[in-house]
Amino acid sequence: MATDQHDNATAILPAPGAGPQMRMVEVALIEESLTNPRKHFNQEKLGELADSIRASGVHQPILLRPLPGTRLADTFGYRRQGAPLPAYELVAGARRLRACKIAKVHEVPAMIRELTDDQALEIQVIENLQREDVTELEEAEGYEVLMRTGKITAEEVGAKIGKSRSYVYGRLKVLDLCHQAREALREGKIDFSKGLLIARIPDEGLQLKALDFCLGNRGYYGSDGPGYRECANYVQQNYMLKLGSAKFKITDANLIPKAGSCKECPKRTGANPDLFQDVDSADVCTDPTCYRAKEDAHSVAVKKAALESGAQIIEGREAKALMPNSWNNEVKGYLRLDDKNDSPTDKPLRKLIGKAMEQQGIKPTLVANPHKGGELVAVITADQAEVLLKAANQGEAAAKIEQEAQRDAELQKRQAAASAKNDYEEQWRWDLLAATWAEISGGSHEAPADAVLRHIATDMAKALNQDRARKLCKLLDLGKVAPVQGLVQYIADTDAPGDALQLMVMFQDVEYRHWLEAAETNKGLLMVAEDFGVDVNGVKAKTKANQREAAKAKADREAAKAAAPKGASTPPPAAQATTTRAKSKAQKTPAARATDTGPKTSKAHASAQIAEALADLEGNDQAPAAQGDEAPAVADAQPVASAAPAASDKERPTLKDKAPAAQGIDAAPVADAQAPAAPVGQGGADVSNGAAASKPVRASFPRGAIVRVKEGLKGPGGKLRKCCGRVGVVESGGTQLTLRFGPRRDEIVIIPAGDVEPYKADPIIGKRVRVLQAGLTPRRKELLWSFGSVKACRDDGWEIAFHSKTGGVPRHEIFGTEELESIE
Repeated sequence: MATDQHDNATAILPAPGAGPQMRMVEVALIEESLTNPRKHFNQEKLGELADSIRASGVHQPILLRPLPGTRLADTFGYRRQGAPLPAYELVAGARRLRACKIAKVHEVPAMIRELTDDQALEIQVIENLQREDVTELEEAEGYEVLMRTGKITAEEVGAKIGKSRSYVYGRLKVLDLCHQAREALREGKIDFSKGLLIARIPDEGLQLKALDFCLGNRGYYGSDGPGYRECANYVQQNYMLKLGSAKFKITDANLIPKAGSCKECPKRTGANPDLFQDVDSADVCTDPTCYRAKEDAHSVAVKKAALESGAQIIEGREAKALMPNSWNNEVKGYLRLDDKNDSPTDKPLRKLIGKAMEQQGIKPTLVANPHKGGELVAVITADQAEVLLKAANQGEAAAKIEQEAQRDAELQKRQAAASAKNDYEEQWRWDLLAATWAEISGGSHEAPADAVLRHIATDMAKALNQDRARKLCKLLDLGKVAPVQGLVQYIADTDAPGDALQLMVMFQDVEYRHWLEAAETNKGLLMVAEDFGVDVNGVKAKTKANQREAAKAKADREAAKAAAPKGASTPPPAAQATTTRAKSKAQKTPAARATDTGPKTSKAHASAQIAEALADLEGNDQAPAAQGDEAPAVADAQPVASAAPAASDKERPTLKDKAPAAQGIDAAPVADAQAPAAPVGQGGADVSNGAAASKPVRASFPRGAIVRVKEGLKGPGGKLRKCCGRVGVVESGGTQLTLRFGPRRDEIVIIPAGDVEPYKADPIIGKRVRVLQAGLTPRRKELLWSFGSVKACRDDGWEIAFHSKTGGVPRHEIFGTEELESIE
């Protein structure tokens, strides 16, 4: 039989007017319907059906109707010359008709009926839905057509096709998919169950994110990507929010009038239980955008009410200082009223002292959480909590609060002392380096061969990370440069490479390493400083005096700020916790006294602790030049350089004697003045047979030369450099080249001349090239860094075609080999 499992008997419906007619109809007279829901046909199976029809004919008639008058125009315009005019429109049997055309069958058995457009469409939809290979998306589109054209409900559709109401609703829901998700479902990239999960998200942007998850990371989840369970968990955790945890009232229809009450919202899971059978709760919001908008509106309303009632709100930078961490809601110097982690019992503080606060008219301070937009955290100070707990007959809890406050104060004092000591230990070492550098750079002295010193200093500079190198660039006043490359360039250009080497020796050893013994650290720093006559103890004393003075000035500023009267702006965290007006001393109650007690951890208090800790460092009168020992304080403010007389040039040791020894390196012999110059290598001059040139040899790469970075170059960490093999143009020459690889600012590098080689392009017709030199004319300069394809070899150069991104006729220009880069 010339039919298969994908064909179905056409339903016999009552027809208006004349009854149905059976006859053989010429295939050329039949036009396919424009409203057929079936859009995709399996060509392989269609070929199999054509073979069957060719062998035994068509045994199942197709359904036709007379061609409607509305189709005359479009069918006449596209018929071939001499072909008969179509007389019938196909209603059902598209696969059979197409197979007949493939098999070149002249006639096909057909049933002809008089049908209206609505009747024809209903037959097509129902006939299509009864196929065994119909997809869920095609089902949904068919149900939508039936409901729209027949003006029937989902229950009526279910009755027509013999399906339940929830079945029809589940299919219809996938029509809410955005275009990209619907196409992914149609192409089989996601199955119906995952598509339904995504369709339940009402926001298109969030649908796309969920689609990315369902399609992505197939290497982790396997060849099919994440399964249904993983996708369902992802959607519920990221796009479904429990209304029971909402901080706003879910029945408030006036919070956002357009959204209305959450209880009446169709996006609540309880509003459509047939669609959300896999969700446990009925009070789950599926619209995160609306949920967040209500959170924001609620926060604005709370803030407005708080301001109207006179409550204090801390926000902006001050809130960030109080809540620096995003992973918890702890507020420095305060106790949270609604978090049991800040309570001495297993109940939040508000439940313990809420009534006492109301009786005394005390309002909490509100801190705007900088990590969660719109969230206000209600807090009070530890002193307030202690007094209010006692007033609420919570004596045991008050005692715990007092003990914790004392422990916190002691801890903060120890932390302030440790911080002050650490700052001092780090700073005096840096001050010593700066003072010694001033001595080095201000004098004249002998040095070994520049090439040797430059090579060692360059290697040390390349080993620095960007942050450390940036600090040294600031000392050298190099301006805004790439830190490591800037240092390397400075070492290459300086006339005193020996001085630069000693600076690098000190800088490598300038850090404060508290975990090492005093005799084991800062050897290089102290050695160079003492060789140049810098008074180490004097530097320590000066550093300590400067820090003590700075801490005292900061404490004075904070104290003055805390004592200043309140203005219209938000008071600082160290100010009063509430705006309740203070009573006279004779009238104060215990609860009232809690309202004007500032937090123990104010900025003024912390600054005072730091100043006190710095003063504690004055205990030792002797301060040997070793790690961890403090120098005696000095009362004057003389510069460090005057702490001890600098050694004269004759007394000062030569760099030849001390620079290599500072690093534990055997001193290289000084080259004879008549020795031949050594060739320039990577980062400096190579030394051959113990001899080095007195001056480095400049590389012969002039400005504008085209070069290629050598392959296999490695950085300080041992990894291959990203610029290996790239072709660029020299912008400035010397032992350190500035190369440009493209038009952007980030396509510039500074690289040793020994790391590059000359480059010459090899244009091939049909291959791509890039323009690296374009001359001076504006027309040609427009093509600099542009890519093109080689079209021909002319007498005056290569003809290159450049195609515009917007299309159109390509532009042709002539360029020489020396102006191009070959692209493989």
